Amino acid sequence: MRHEGARQEYITRAVFSLTGYGLFLTTILSTIVNFMIGQPMWWPVILMLTMSALLFLGWFIVSVGHWKIARYLLPAMFIAVGTYVTLQPGLGIVGVLQYALAVILTAILFNFKAQWLTVLLSELAFLSVSWVGGEYDPEKLASVGLIVAVSLSGISILQWLSSELLTRALDNLSQEITIRNESENKLRQKENILAATAKSAQLLLDSQDWRSNINEMLALLGKAANASHAYLFENHLDETGKFVTSQKFEWTAEGQNSEIKNPDYQNVPLLEEYMKDWYNLMSAGKPFYNTTQAFAPEWANTPSRKEIKTLLDVPVFVGEKWWGVIGFDDSFNEMPWSQAEVDAMQISAGLLGSTIKNQTAHEELRASEDKFQTAFHETFVPMVIGRVSDRVIIDSNEAFLNLTGYTYDETLHRTASELQLWSNGDEYQQYLGIISSQGYLREFKAQLRKKSGQVGVVLLSVSSIKIGEDDCLLYTLYEITKLEEALNDLRNKNDELERFTYTVSHDLKAPLITIGGFAGLLKRDMNTGNKEKIHRSVDRIMDAVAKMERLLNELLELSRIGRIINEPVTVPFGEIVDETLSLTQGRLRANRIEVQVEAGMPRVNVDRARIVEVLQNLVDNASKFMGTQTNPKIEIGTKLAEGQPVFFVHDNGIGIEPAHHERIFGLFNKLEANTDGTGIGLALVRRIIEFHGGKIWVESQGNETGTTFWFTLPLG
Repeated sequence: MRHEGARQEYITRAVFSLTGYGLFLTTILSTIVNFMIGQPMWWPVILMLTMSALLFLGWFIVSVGHWKIARYLLPAMFIAVGTYVTLQPGLGIVGVLQYALAVILTAILFNFKAQWLTVLLSELAFLSVSWVGGEYDPEKLASVGLIVAVSLSGISILQWLSSELLTRALDNLSQEITIRNESENKLRQKENILAATAKSAQLLLDSQDWRSNINEMLALLGKAANASHAYLFENHLDETGKFVTSQKFEWTAEGQNSEIKNPDYQNVPLLEEYMKDWYNLMSAGKPFYNTTQAFAPEWANTPSRKEIKTLLDVPVFVGEKWWGVIGFDDSFNEMPWSQAEVDAMQISAGLLGSTIKNQTAHEELRASEDKFQTAFHETFVPMVIGRVSDRVIIDSNEAFLNLTGYTYDETLHRTASELQLWSNGDEYQQYLGIISSQGYLREFKAQLRKKSGQVGVVLLSVSSIKIGEDDCLLYTLYEITKLEEALNDLRNKNDELERFTYTVSHDLKAPLITIGGFAGLLKRDMNTGNKEKIHRSVDRIMDAVAKMERLLNELLELSRIGRIINEPVTVPFGEIVDETLSLTQGRLRANRIEVQVEAGMPRVNVDRARIVEVLQNLVDNASKFMGTQTNPKIEIGTKLAEGQPVFFVHDNGIGIEPAHHERIFGLFNKLEANTDGTGIGLALVRRIIEFHGGKIWVESQGNETGTTFWFTLPLG
């Protein structure tokens, strides 16, 4: 109704405008014709000016909003003009034309029924004026009147037919245009939604965190769909463990209220009976698209949902799990979206689900990598990562750097071969074989060369890992150098214990056998009264007892090393040498041995008494094994090795064959059985030196070439 009124108003304004322009043009032409014919007739001009004035009045009435009143003016004016013109002699036809214009304008401005009223009024006016004017006799007037009536009726019928045909054509055209516009609008809306879907996909691909772009994505989709709201719900368990969903993000169209903080949309139960149909569709991965009239009253009648007319919800799946819902509502229209648009929304939901899955996996991977990196770099266990393709080191932790002595930059992008980490080539080949066959390694004992050149022992474990796109190996090393040294020491001690057991049983048994044998002889000699033999037997028994006592004392001394400790003192090494020489002076003089002592030897921080023991043993041994040397000599001094002083005791005696260099430091190992001593002396020397953190070794080629004992001590 409102639309029809607007159309009639528009037609009224258009008719007044066209009639006014036509009348204005006719007035000008009439004036020109009057001047051209030389006999001007001013009444037509005056008539048209009068009509123009009436048209101006009608236009004014239309402009102030009374167009319904103004439209009566035009048919009335043309009927009046037709009547006036018909009164003029010879202008009856012109008058009829004015009546015809009145009929046509009535049809345009009003309707078909009003048109026939105008025909009737025009016919009556024509007959009345023609009768009064006396231009026609009654008979002719009847025939002319009939002609006018038929003409006006024909015009009315023709106008009605043309109007009907035109109206139908216009209606068909309007309907076609409406359908086309609707199709174009739907196509445009579909294109907008597809464009929004494509742009949303790009937003998700470009984002490190989908949450940072989700509001923009909802705005794009909501605007493209002409929705009132676009929203995203996430499923979760509430405090009681019930399966619920809550709105997390939202876009609202202009003029719509935001519902993001509305409690009706937080912790919404999903397993309620009134949500069953919706829940079944969502959990099955299907969209819900319906009017809210399809919802149960418990849901639809809440204040925040009463304005909603249509709802489109699409489930979001992350992998196989129903994660939540992306949805749209429309508060003005029912079912405004096509299936193609619903499909586009499903594509957006799928893209969002895939993005959440990928980013969640990436976040978990990044967290796992962060944990690995933290554990890798913070652990005290040496670790290094090598790339399989080119065997270069791509990362190493501080523990590994501390173990090897290299810096991080020195190991980065270098191979183990370039760093010469493998000390034993056979172990390296064995390692390559195991890795090639089984791909991993567990506690492989290997010798590791450090930057300093020192070789340690490690247990090597290797496992395969992935760093980015590279296949890598994670090496874990446990240094067991000290453990190996302890094991070797334990093995040496076990060997020593075995020799000790054998020697003790042998060397202690020998004096006892001697004592037993001569005790028997002593008993016999006492029975015979042979004093000389008695004294000889007693002397042999006493020698055996003395030997046993000396052996037991030295064993006791050996056992005390490491248990009974004297406070270390800082003393010039020359003073220790002087004290030693005073203790061994008798043997040195008896054997006429020359002793040369280097002056200015460094100070040492040692257990003085024990180091005097060391030197006394070394000097005694040098004195005992001079052999046939005519000019026996002992030298005591120091020599620099790698910037550190090394002490030595050198003699020019018989020497020691290289095959016995290690054996002489063993317990009870005597190279010559007929020499005095117990074979404990050098074992005692080594233990004292090693207890001080030093080491001792011997250099000699034997065969009368002399012997040099080298040893190190902590400096003072």
